[in-house]
Amino acid sequence: MNTSEVEGDRQEGMEEFLNRGDAFSRQDESDDGQFYGLDRFVDHLDAVALETVEKILDTLVVEKRPAILDLMASWDSHIPKTMETDEVVGLGLNNNELSRNKALTEIVLHDLNRDPVLPFGDDRFDLVLNTVSVDYMTRPFHVFREVARVLKPGGLFLVIFSNRMFPEKAVKIWRECSEPERVILVEDFFRAAASFEDPRFFTSKGKPRPKDDKYADRGIPSDPIYAVYAEKKGADPKRSKRPSMVQEETRRLTAEEMKAQR
Repeated sequence: MNTSEVEGDRQEGMEEFLNRGDAFSRQDESDDGQFYGLDRFVDHLDAVALETVEKILDTLVVEKRPAILDLMASWDSHIPKTMETDEVVGLGLNNNELSRNKALTEIVLHDLNRDPVLPFGDDRFDLVLNTVSVDYMTRPFHVFREVARVLKPGGLFLVIFSNRMFPEKAVKIWRECSEPERVILVEDFFRAAASFEDPRFFTSKGKPRPKDDKYADRGIPSDPIYAVYAEKKGADPKRSKRPSMVQEETRRLTAEEMKAQR
């Protein structure tokens, strides 16, 4: 048995193990369309964390006028305003929120937990973006394979998450994992799809929270940002190489920073 066959067996075994039992069960198994159909129009990350999300996109997207799929989208895709795009398709569950998203050129209402098959043709997108919602996927292995299908060869799947969530809708394994373990879990989703290059990750933690944030006077740092990303195999070797994100050191707020926030 060669190395690729061994790796394939390991991936299948890991998927079977995680899908066994209640790893992807949730505290609230009610219809997702009803839960997410409630208009919220809130930022799920603080302003500093959102700036980091835009920085990640600005660094990693090397395509000119990329075709983008925002997976499990909401009212803001956090795409830098300076980025020119060919199309931005938002797939989500709340039509009112998606309609407010100025970046979108197309809206698709679709429940991935009910049907993980993406309603798009093969090799359509340069970038698939998933921001602070991978923790709600009940069928992530299927979704990641579908993402690989709709990405162009060399296209990027970028998964960004933090430590904030709706706990009642986050799957059990996510809730029970530590933050570093969640990075490993998402890496395993990529590897199990078998169509991506080795995933890379980026972490940003310990930044001062914005002064106007409602938690600023408590000395709580900005929301942490974790990004796990990988290209679909088959990229044109002549294409510009995609850069790696430079890791940002985790640190505690200094006394001066905490004082400045009060």
